[in-house]
Amino acid sequence: MNRAAAFFRKVLLMLGFYLSLIDEPDDKEKFAEIFRSYGNMMFSKAMSILHNAALAEEAVQESFLKIAKNISKISEPNCSKTAAFIVIIVRNTALDMLKSEHINDTEPLDEAIPDISSDVLSHIISSDGYSALMNAVGELDSIYSDILMLKLVYGYDTLSISKLMKIPVKTADSRIYRGKKLLMTKLEELYGTEKSGKQ
Repeated sequence: MNRAAAFFRKVLLMLGFYLSLIDEPDDKEKFAEIFRSYGNMMFSKAMSILHNAALAEEAVQESFLKIAKNISKISEPNCSKTAAFIVIIVRNTALDMLKSEHINDTEPLDEAIPDISSDVLSHIISSDGYSALMNAVGELDSIYSDILMLKLVYGYDTLSISKLMKIPVKTADSRIYRGKKLLMTKLEELYGTEKSGKQ
């Protein structure tokens, strides 16, 4: 706790730098609120992955930089959607640092990935089942839930996701494809589908 407090006194000096990356006054205000509200949680999350205070500090600083660059995607600083977005960023930043010493494990695909459209998924997204969809996404392994949150909730395209998560575009495509398949299976278990029995 003392370490975290000392770190945030140091990081507070960086706040001016982060704010200088943001043009709009409203976005600056949003970022400052995020900085105040989520800083301790981000440090704790990074520590739980890295088990090293210096690396956790670096992960939080890198995460704040990513948040500053993507601040226009955040509409409301204090909501569960924003909290989930921030957890995704800090977790992936910390995991990326953890992997940096190892060979990056990619998921190659031998063929083009088809676009998956599902009546079940479309129905859930367009109906009042949004919270059910988010619960189903949350039950997936984080390798898929994080990427689906960025794709389905925040509307990021594959290239933006690959940059944010520091993974190859092909890997992002692969995880989106596999994540959607897993999500559809889970949603079909919950909601069923009339069409599955028809030929």
